[in-house]
Amino acid sequence: MTTTGLLLDRPAAGAALRGADAELAVRVARLAELAGIELAMLSLTDPAPPVAVLLDALPGGQVQITLDPGRAAAAEAALPATVTIPGEEARLLDALVVAALPFRARTVGVLAAHGGAGASSLAAALARAATVVGMATALVDLDPGGGGLDVLLGIEFDPGRRWADVRAERGAFLAERLALTLPAWHLVRVLSGDRRGGADVSDLAVRSAVRALGQGHDLIVLDLPRQVLAPGQAREVWLDRCDDLVLLSRGGVRAGAATMAAAELAGAGPEVHLVVRSAQRHARDVAELAGLPLAGVMGTERSLNADVDHGLRPGDRRRGPLMTCARALVADLELDR
Repeated sequence: MTTTGLLLDRPAAGAALRGADAELAVRVARLAELAGIELAMLSLTDPAPPVAVLLDALPGGQVQITLDPGRAAAAEAALPATVTIPGEEARLLDALVVAALPFRARTVGVLAAHGGAGASSLAAALARAATVVGMATALVDLDPGGGGLDVLLGIEFDPGRRWADVRAERGAFLAERLALTLPAWHLVRVLSGDRRGGADVSDLAVRSAVRALGQGHDLIVLDLPRQVLAPGQAREVWLDRCDDLVLLSRGGVRAGAATMAAAELAGAGPEVHLVVRSAQRHARDVAELAGLPLAGVMGTERSLNADVDHGLRPGDRRRGPLMTCARALVADLELDR
């Protein structure tokens, strides 16, 4: 693994071009190089190898695109069956990037069972702790509003693209290019909203950007919006992305009731890891009521809000309850292996 914030190694040949048009081959090879994909060149009589994208040169500069069924099903939108080169290079690049580069990141969503639990702080601390064990990590703020995570991390004035900039893009995102345009925080690449707005789950560009980050990182930490707690598109899309879900709660009767309601997410796909901010005995009670395994107990970090006001950020108190819990989650999720 690397701690530079990006994975620079490449997968094996993800695409092949079959045909005898030398000029077309040069154009397609340039697109594959731009996408960072190894392209195999085949003659007309060669059998199709097991690649994610098979391109067949047709008369008139047309290229027929055949996708591996699994990669096609994972695409955010329907990809073209044929393109004409020159003229439709952008559409071919989309198909190459989406289908030939695998989504390789472990994806962990962090969600508060109720307001005031501090999920954004835990998400940031978890991302920061993951870089310490050598994971190339991206932290993604999925709140449809804007400005929360940027301000929490103290990077609101740092250069780099935010959701409003990303949402203005159309077409496929190149993993490394996208990541390198984002602000970095303790080696973590951060995609957040600002005063111009946040992540709209219905926007194809938003979902495509998350996919692109997953093509170039070891780990993505998703700071999930409260909308995931209710049935709807946000729950369907974002939980489907997650391998693991860290559900954060506090102790107390009201928080326990909210956690019981949120426990239904355990049947939505990702493995749920409950973290409770309270004393050990109260945390066990909450976990028992919710019927969820207790992954961690986080003591109250009373100075957290004051720390933010004074320029300290999540994880700056390395021996505080927040960072201690984040390191325990790294071990619990086996991110250090």
